Amino acid sequence: MTDDKLSVLVVDDNKTAAMAVAALLRREGHEVEVRYDGAAAIELLGERRLDLVLTDLRMEPVDGLAVVQAARAADPPVEVMVFTAFGSVEVAVEAMRLGALDFLTKPVTAEQILHRVRQLQPVNSAGLVLVGSSDASATIARQARAMARVRSTVLLTGEPGIGRRHLARWLHAHGLDKDRELVIARPGQTFDPGTLARAGTLLIPNIDDWSADAQVRLQRELETLEAGQPPRVIATARPAIDVLVAKGEFPAELYFRLAVLVLPLPPLRERPTDVPVLLDHFLAQHSRAFDTPAPSPSAGQLARLQSHGWPGNIRELANLAERAVVLGPDAFDMDVKPAAPADHPLPALAEGFNLAQHLEEIERTLLIRSIEQTGGDRPAMSRLLGLERNTLRYKLNKYGLLDRT
Repeated sequence: MTDDKLSVLVVDDNKTAAMAVAALLRREGHEVEVRYDGAAAIELLGERRLDLVLTDLRMEPVDGLAVVQAARAADPPVEVMVFTAFGSVEVAVEAMRLGALDFLTKPVTAEQILHRVRQLQPVNSAGLVLVGSSDASATIARQARAMARVRSTVLLTGEPGIGRRHLARWLHAHGLDKDRELVIARPGQTFDPGTLARAGTLLIPNIDDWSADAQVRLQRELETLEAGQPPRVIATARPAIDVLVAKGEFPAELYFRLAVLVLPLPPLRERPTDVPVLLDHFLAQHSRAFDTPAPSPSAGQLARLQSHGWPGNIRELANLAERAVVLGPDAFDMDVKPAAPADHPLPALAEGFNLAQHLEEIERTLLIRSIEQTGGDRPAMSRLLGLERNTLRYKLNKYGLLDRT
Protein backbone atom coordinates (compact mmCIF):
# COMPACT_ATOMS: atom_id res chain seq x y z
CA MET A 1 0.00 0.00 0.00
CA THR A 2 1.35 3.43 -0.93
CA ASP A 3 0.58 6.64 0.95
CA ASP A 4 -3.06 6.70 -0.16
CA LYS A 5 -3.65 3.83 -2.61
CA LEU A 6 -4.74 0.29 -1.90
CA SER A 7 -4.12 -3.12 -3.42
CA VAL A 8 -7.65 -4.49 -3.88
CA LEU A 9 -9.14 -7.84 -4.88
CA VAL A 10 -12.69 -7.82 -6.29
CA VAL A 11 -14.50 -11.19 -6.18
CA ASP A 12 -17.87 -11.75 -7.86
CA ASP A 13 -19.20 -14.51 -10.13
CA ASN A 14 -21.15 -11.81 -11.97
CA LYS A 15 -18.40 -10.73 -14.37
CA THR A 16 -20.17 -7.53 -15.40
CA ALA A 17 -20.55 -6.40 -11.78
CA ALA A 18 -16.96 -7.35 -10.92
CA MET A 19 -15.53 -5.46 -13.89
CA ALA A 20 -17.62 -2.37 -13.07
CA VAL A 21 -16.35 -2.25 -9.46
CA ALA A 22 -12.77 -2.84 -10.62
CA ALA A 23 -13.00 -0.02 -13.18
CA LEU A 24 -14.39 2.33 -10.52
CA LEU A 25 -11.51 1.62 -8.13
CA ARG A 26 -8.87 1.84 -10.86
CA ARG A 27 -10.10 5.33 -11.74
CA GLU A 28 -9.35 6.23 -8.11
CA GLY A 29 -5.78 5.05 -8.63
CA HIS A 30 -6.01 1.75 -6.74
CA GLU A 31 -4.30 -1.44 -7.92
CA VAL A 32 -7.10 -3.94 -8.60
CA GLU A 33 -7.20 -7.71 -9.22
CA VAL A 34 -10.43 -9.46 -10.25
CA ARG A 35 -11.46 -13.06 -9.65
CA TYR A 36 -14.78 -14.60 -10.66
CA ASP A 37 -15.00 -17.42 -8.11
CA GLY A 38 -14.08 -18.02 -4.49
CA ALA A 39 -11.45 -20.68 -5.17
CA ALA A 40 -9.45 -18.40 -7.48
CA ALA A 41 -9.68 -15.59 -4.92
CA ILE A 42 -8.36 -17.83 -2.13
CA GLU A 43 -5.50 -18.94 -4.38
CA LEU A 44 -4.49 -15.31 -5.01
CA LEU A 45 -4.66 -14.53 -1.28
CA GLY A 46 -2.02 -17.20 -0.77
CA GLU A 47 0.25 -15.74 -3.45
CA ARG A 48 0.45 -12.02 -2.77
CA ARG A 49 -0.19 -9.36 -0.18
CA LEU A 50 -3.39 -7.34 -0.47
CA ASP A 51 -4.91 -4.46 1.48
CA LEU A 52 -8.60 -5.09 0.82
CA VAL A 53 -10.99 -7.72 -0.56
CA LEU A 54 -14.44 -6.80 -1.88
CA THR A 55 -16.40 -10.02 -2.28
CA ASP A 56 -19.90 -11.16 -3.10
CA LEU A 57 -21.25 -13.71 -0.61
CA ARG A 58 -23.37 -15.90 -2.89
CA MET A 59 -20.98 -17.83 -5.13
CA GLU A 60 -20.61 -21.51 -5.99
CA PRO A 61 -18.99 -23.87 -5.25
CA VAL A 62 -16.77 -21.77 -2.93
CA ASP A 63 -18.77 -18.93 -1.39
CA GLY A 64 -17.84 -15.54 0.00
CA LEU A 65 -17.66 -16.76 3.60
CA ALA A 66 -14.73 -18.99 2.62
CA VAL A 67 -13.07 -15.96 1.03
CA VAL A 68 -13.57 -13.98 4.25
CA GLN A 69 -11.96 -16.76 6.30
CA ALA A 70 -9.00 -17.03 3.92
CA ALA A 71 -8.47 -13.26 3.90
CA ARG A 72 -8.52 -12.98 7.69
CA ALA A 73 -6.19 -16.01 7.98
CA ALA A 74 -3.64 -14.42 5.62
CA ASP A 75 -0.35 -13.10 6.98
CA PRO A 76 -0.97 -10.24 7.61
CA PRO A 77 -4.79 -10.46 7.72
CA VAL A 78 -6.55 -8.67 4.86
CA GLU A 79 -9.53 -6.37 5.42
CA VAL A 80 -12.76 -7.59 3.79
CA MET A 81 -15.99 -5.90 2.78
CA VAL A 82 -18.83 -8.09 1.53
CA PHE A 83 -21.73 -7.51 -0.84
CA THR A 84 -25.01 -9.20 0.01
CA ALA A 85 -28.43 -9.26 -1.63
CA PHE A 86 -31.45 -7.87 0.21
CA GLY A 87 -32.85 -10.55 2.50
CA SER A 88 -29.53 -12.27 3.20
CA VAL A 89 -28.32 -9.97 5.95
CA GLU A 90 -27.95 -12.97 8.29
CA VAL A 91 -25.17 -14.28 6.06
CA ALA A 92 -23.51 -10.87 6.11
CA VAL A 93 -23.63 -10.87 9.91
CA GLU A 94 -21.90 -14.26 9.88
CA ALA A 95 -19.25 -12.73 7.61
CA MET A 96 -18.75 -9.94 10.17
CA ARG A 97 -18.37 -12.55 12.90
CA LEU A 98 -15.65 -14.20 10.82
CA GLY A 99 -13.78 -10.90 10.63
CA ALA A 100 -15.26 -8.91 7.73
CA LEU A 101 -14.97 -5.17 8.28
CA ASP A 102 -18.30 -4.15 6.77
CA PHE A 103 -21.07 -5.20 4.39
CA LEU A 104 -23.05 -3.44 1.68
CA THR A 105 -26.54 -4.49 0.62
CA LYS A 106 -27.17 -4.69 -3.12
CA PRO A 107 -27.87 -2.72 -5.22
CA VAL A 108 -24.74 -0.75 -4.33
CA THR A 109 -23.94 2.68 -5.75
CA ALA A 110 -20.51 3.86 -6.84
CA GLU A 111 -20.62 6.54 -4.13
CA GLN A 112 -21.22 3.92 -1.42
CA ILE A 113 -18.26 1.83 -2.56
CA LEU A 114 -15.90 4.79 -2.82
CA HIS A 115 -16.97 6.15 0.57
CA ARG A 116 -16.25 2.85 2.32
CA VAL A 117 -12.93 2.34 0.53
CA ARG A 118 -11.79 5.89 1.29
CA GLN A 119 -12.32 5.20 4.99
CA LEU A 120 -9.58 2.56 4.72
CA GLN A 121 -7.00 4.86 3.18
CA PRO A 122 -4.29 6.03 5.60
CA VAL A 123 -3.57 9.67 6.33
CA ASN A 124 -0.20 11.20 7.09
CA SER A 125 -1.30 12.48 10.50
CA ALA A 126 -1.64 8.90 11.70
CA GLY A 127 1.01 7.06 9.75
CA LEU A 128 2.89 6.06 12.88
CA VAL A 129 0.27 3.61 14.03
CA LEU A 130 -1.42 2.56 10.80
CA VAL A 131 1.80 1.42 9.14
CA GLY A 132 2.82 -2.19 9.68
CA SER A 133 2.67 -5.72 8.34
CA SER A 134 2.06 -7.78 11.49
CA ASP A 135 -1.19 -9.33 12.68
CA ALA A 136 -1.17 -6.88 15.58
CA SER A 137 -0.88 -3.85 13.26
CA ALA A 138 -3.72 -5.11 11.09
CA THR A 139 -5.88 -5.59 14.19
CA ILE A 140 -5.06 -2.10 15.47
CA ALA A 141 -6.04 -0.59 12.11
CA ARG A 142 -9.28 -2.59 11.91
CA GLN A 143 -10.36 -1.72 15.44
CA ALA A 144 -9.35 1.93 15.06
CA ARG A 145 -11.53 2.26 11.95
CA ALA A 146 -14.48 0.80 13.83
CA MET A 147 -13.88 3.14 16.80
CA ALA A 148 -13.66 6.19 14.53
CA ARG A 149 -17.29 5.69 13.48
CA VAL A 150 -18.71 6.30 16.96
CA ARG A 151 -18.38 8.79 19.83
CA SER A 152 -17.80 6.18 22.55
CA THR A 153 -14.99 6.88 25.01
CA VAL A 154 -11.69 5.19 24.08
CA LEU A 155 -8.77 4.09 26.26
CA LEU A 156 -5.51 3.52 24.36
CA THR A 157 -2.96 1.51 26.34
CA GLY A 158 0.67 0.89 25.53
CA GLU A 159 4.24 1.60 26.49
CA PRO A 160 5.71 5.09 26.03
CA GLY A 161 6.77 5.77 22.46
CA ILE A 162 4.38 3.26 20.90
CA GLY A 163 2.19 5.92 19.25
CA ARG A 164 -0.78 6.33 21.58
CA ARG A 165 -1.15 10.06 20.95
CA HIS A 166 -0.73 9.63 17.20
CA LEU A 167 -3.52 7.06 17.17
CA ALA A 168 -5.70 9.43 19.20
CA ARG A 169 -5.12 12.12 16.58
CA TRP A 170 -5.96 9.61 13.84
CA LEU A 171 -9.23 8.74 15.58
CA HIS A 172 -10.08 12.43 15.76
CA ALA A 173 -9.15 13.02 12.09
CA HIS A 174 -11.41 10.14 11.02
CA GLY A 175 -14.16 10.69 13.59
CA LEU A 176 -17.67 12.06 13.40
CA ASP A 177 -16.49 15.46 14.67
CA LYS A 178 -13.25 15.84 12.71
CA ASP A 179 -14.18 19.43 11.75
CA ARG A 180 -14.12 20.44 15.42
CA GLU A 181 -10.98 21.01 17.52
CA LEU A 182 -8.91 18.38 19.29
CA VAL A 183 -8.42 19.63 22.86
CA ILE A 184 -5.71 18.19 25.12
CA ALA A 185 -6.60 18.06 28.83
CA ARG A 186 -3.98 18.93 31.45
CA PRO A 187 -3.78 17.66 35.05
CA GLY A 188 -5.84 19.78 37.43
CA GLN A 189 -7.43 21.73 34.58
CA THR A 190 -11.01 22.98 34.76
CA PHE A 191 -12.70 22.65 31.39
CA ASP A 192 -13.68 25.95 29.82
CA PRO A 193 -17.25 25.75 28.45
CA GLY A 194 -16.29 27.72 25.35
CA THR A 195 -13.41 25.38 24.58
CA LEU A 196 -15.58 22.30 25.05
CA ALA A 197 -18.22 23.78 22.74
CA ARG A 198 -15.62 23.87 19.95
CA ALA A 199 -14.09 20.47 20.73
CA GLY A 200 -14.67 17.32 18.73
CA THR A 201 -12.27 15.24 20.83
CA LEU A 202 -10.99 15.65 24.39
CA LEU A 203 -7.63 13.90 24.65
CA ILE A 204 -6.49 12.91 28.15
CA PRO A 205 -2.84 11.81 27.84
CA ASN A 206 -1.03 9.56 30.34
CA ILE A 207 -3.92 9.49 32.79
CA ASP A 208 -2.11 6.94 34.99
CA ASP A 209 0.64 9.53 35.62
CA TRP A 210 -1.76 12.16 36.96
CA SER A 211 -1.88 12.84 40.68
CA ALA A 212 -4.74 11.39 42.71
CA ASP A 213 -6.23 14.88 43.18
CA ALA A 214 -6.07 15.57 39.43
CA GLN A 215 -7.73 12.22 38.69
CA VAL A 216 -10.58 12.97 41.09
CA ARG A 217 -11.07 16.43 39.58
CA LEU A 218 -11.06 14.93 36.08
CA GLN A 219 -13.71 12.43 37.10
CA ARG A 220 -15.96 15.26 38.27
CA GLU A 221 -15.38 17.18 35.03
CA LEU A 222 -16.21 14.14 32.89
CA GLU A 223 -19.52 13.74 34.70
CA THR A 224 -20.62 17.07 33.18
CA LEU A 225 -20.21 15.80 29.60
CA GLU A 226 -23.24 14.49 27.74
CA ALA A 227 -22.87 10.92 26.48
CA GLY A 228 -23.09 10.51 22.72
CA GLN A 229 -22.39 14.20 22.07
CA PRO A 230 -19.11 15.93 21.24
CA PRO A 231 -16.51 16.03 22.51
CA ARG A 232 -15.72 12.32 22.50
CA VAL A 233 -13.14 11.40 25.14
CA ILE A 234 -9.90 9.55 24.32
CA ALA A 235 -7.49 8.70 27.15
CA THR A 236 -4.04 7.10 27.05
CA ALA A 237 -2.26 5.02 29.68
CA ARG A 238 0.40 2.37 30.18
CA PRO A 239 -0.61 -1.29 29.72
CA ALA A 240 -0.73 -2.03 33.47
CA ILE A 241 -3.46 0.47 34.34
CA ASP A 242 -5.85 -2.40 35.15
CA VAL A 243 -3.26 -3.68 37.64
CA LEU A 244 -3.21 -0.25 39.30
CA VAL A 245 -6.99 -0.44 39.60
CA ALA A 246 -6.78 -3.90 41.19
CA LYS A 247 -4.21 -2.59 43.70
CA GLY A 248 -6.36 0.41 44.56
CA GLU A 249 -3.75 2.79 43.10
CA PHE A 250 -6.06 4.17 40.39
CA PRO A 251 -9.73 5.08 40.96
CA ALA A 252 -11.90 2.23 39.69
CA GLU A 253 -14.82 4.53 38.87
CA LEU A 254 -12.64 6.69 36.63
CA TYR A 255 -11.12 3.62 34.97
CA PHE A 256 -14.50 2.15 34.05
CA ARG A 257 -15.68 5.55 32.82
CA LEU A 258 -12.70 5.65 30.43
CA ALA A 259 -12.44 1.95 29.50
CA VAL A 260 -15.52 1.77 27.27
CA LEU A 261 -13.55 0.87 24.14
CA VAL A 262 -10.03 -0.33 25.00
CA LEU A 263 -7.34 -0.66 22.33
CA PRO A 264 -4.00 -2.11 23.53
CA LEU A 265 -0.93 -1.29 21.42
CA PRO A 266 1.70 -4.06 21.64
CA PRO A 267 5.35 -2.97 22.00
CA LEU A 268 7.50 -2.96 18.88
CA ARG A 269 9.74 -5.76 20.20
CA GLU A 270 6.75 -8.13 19.98
CA ARG A 271 6.16 -7.40 16.28
CA PRO A 272 9.57 -7.39 14.57
CA THR A 273 8.01 -7.78 11.11
CA ASP A 274 6.78 -4.19 11.48
CA VAL A 275 10.33 -2.83 11.77
CA PRO A 276 11.19 -2.83 8.01
CA VAL A 277 7.83 -1.32 7.04
CA LEU A 278 7.96 1.38 9.70
CA LEU A 279 11.59 2.13 8.90
CA ASP A 280 10.76 2.64 5.21
CA HIS A 281 7.91 4.93 6.23
CA PHE A 282 10.08 7.11 8.46
CA LEU A 283 12.99 7.19 6.01
CA ALA A 284 10.64 8.48 3.30
CA GLN A 285 9.11 10.98 5.72
CA HIS A 286 12.47 12.44 6.77
CA SER A 287 13.80 12.32 3.22
CA ARG A 288 10.95 14.61 2.13
CA ALA A 289 11.41 16.87 5.15
CA PHE A 290 15.16 17.35 4.56
CA ASP A 291 15.03 17.09 0.75
CA THR A 292 17.74 14.44 1.00
CA PRO A 293 17.84 10.92 -0.50
CA ALA A 294 17.12 8.26 2.09
CA PRO A 295 19.71 5.50 2.60
CA SER A 296 18.67 1.86 2.70
CA PRO A 297 19.90 -0.61 5.32
CA SER A 298 21.71 -3.73 4.16
CA ALA A 299 20.10 -7.12 4.75
CA GLY A 300 22.46 -7.70 7.66
CA GLN A 301 21.72 -4.32 9.22
CA LEU A 302 17.98 -4.88 8.87
CA ALA A 303 18.20 -8.32 10.49
CA ARG A 304 20.06 -6.81 13.45
CA LEU A 305 17.49 -4.03 13.78
CA GLN A 306 14.71 -6.62 13.90
CA SER A 307 16.47 -8.34 16.80
CA HIS A 308 16.73 -5.09 18.79
CA GLY A 309 14.56 -4.75 21.90
CA TRP A 310 13.35 -1.20 21.03
CA PRO A 311 12.83 0.08 24.58
CA GLY A 312 11.79 3.42 23.05
CA ASN A 313 9.37 1.64 20.69
CA ILE A 314 8.28 3.41 17.49
CA ARG A 315 9.66 6.75 18.64
CA GLU A 316 13.14 5.21 18.90
CA LEU A 317 12.82 3.79 15.39
CA ALA A 318 11.69 7.16 14.02
CA ASN A 319 14.75 8.80 15.59
CA LEU A 320 17.01 6.20 13.96
CA ALA A 321 15.48 6.94 10.55
CA GLU A 322 16.10 10.66 11.03
CA ARG A 323 19.75 10.04 11.97
CA ALA A 324 20.20 7.82 8.92
CA VAL A 325 18.84 10.48 6.55
CA VAL A 326 21.04 13.18 8.11
CA LEU A 327 24.23 11.19 8.80
CA GLY A 328 24.07 8.33 6.29
CA PRO A 329 23.72 4.53 6.39
CA ASP A 330 26.31 4.08 9.17
CA ALA A 331 23.53 5.14 11.54
CA PHE A 332 21.96 1.71 10.99
CA ASP A 333 24.95 0.15 12.80
CA MET A 334 23.46 1.04 16.15
CA ASP A 335 24.15 -0.75 19.41
CA VAL A 336 21.61 -3.57 19.23
CA LYS A 337 20.29 -4.79 22.56
CA PRO A 338 17.82 -7.70 22.37
CA ALA A 339 14.85 -7.52 24.70
CA ALA A 340 15.70 -8.95 28.09
CA PRO A 341 13.83 -12.16 28.86
CA ALA A 342 11.14 -11.81 31.49
CA ASP A 343 12.11 -13.05 34.92
CA HIS A 344 9.49 -15.44 36.26
CA PRO A 345 10.90 -17.15 39.37
CA LEU A 346 9.17 -20.29 40.53
CA PRO A 347 7.25 -19.94 43.78
CA ALA A 348 8.58 -21.49 46.96
CA LEU A 349 7.09 -24.88 47.72
CA ALA A 350 5.59 -24.95 51.18
CA GLU A 351 2.59 -26.35 52.96
CA GLY A 352 -0.55 -24.81 51.52
CA PHE A 353 0.91 -24.39 48.02
CA ASN A 354 -1.79 -24.91 45.38
CA LEU A 355 -0.37 -26.13 42.06
CA ALA A 356 -3.68 -25.88 40.20
CA GLN A 357 -4.14 -22.26 41.30
CA HIS A 358 -0.57 -21.38 40.31
CA LEU A 359 -1.01 -22.94 36.86
CA GLU A 360 -4.23 -21.00 36.38
CA GLU A 361 -2.41 -17.77 37.22
CA ILE A 362 0.24 -18.59 34.61
CA GLU A 363 -2.44 -19.44 32.04
CA ARG A 364 -4.32 -16.19 32.67
CA THR A 365 -1.08 -14.18 32.44
CA LEU A 366 -0.25 -15.76 29.07
CA LEU A 367 -3.77 -15.08 27.79
CA ILE A 368 -3.45 -11.41 28.80
CA ARG A 369 -0.07 -11.19 27.06
CA SER A 370 -1.54 -12.69 23.89
CA ILE A 371 -4.34 -10.09 24.01
CA GLU A 372 -1.78 -7.29 24.31
CA GLN A 373 0.44 -8.76 21.59
CA THR A 374 -2.35 -9.32 19.04
CA GLY A 375 -4.65 -6.46 19.98
CA GLY A 376 -7.30 -8.98 21.06
CA ASP A 377 -7.64 -10.59 17.61
CA ARG A 378 -8.84 -14.13 18.37
CA PRO A 379 -7.59 -15.87 15.19
CA ALA A 380 -4.14 -14.38 15.83
CA MET A 381 -4.34 -15.43 19.50
CA SER A 382 -5.28 -18.98 18.47
CA ARG A 383 -2.21 -19.20 16.25
CA LEU A 384 0.05 -17.64 18.88
CA LEU A 385 -1.10 -19.93 21.69
CA GLY A 386 -1.65 -23.07 19.60
CA LEU A 387 -5.29 -23.35 20.70
CA GLU A 388 -8.43 -24.25 18.79
CA ARG A 389 -10.93 -21.40 18.49
CA ASN A 390 -13.50 -22.97 20.82
CA THR A 391 -10.83 -23.80 23.42
CA LEU A 392 -9.56 -20.22 23.33
CA ARG A 393 -13.08 -18.85 23.78
CA TYR A 394 -13.67 -21.19 26.74
CA LYS A 395 -10.47 -20.06 28.47
CA LEU A 396 -11.14 -16.37 27.82
CA ASN A 397 -14.60 -16.76 29.32
CA LYS A 398 -13.20 -18.74 32.27
CA TYR A 399 -10.83 -15.92 33.24
CA GLY A 400 -13.22 -13.05 32.49
CA LEU A 401 -11.22 -11.86 29.47
CA LEU A 402 -13.77 -12.42 26.70
CA ASP A 403 -14.82 -8.77 26.53
CA ARG A 404 -11.21 -7.72 25.86
CA THR A 405 -11.13 -9.54 22.50
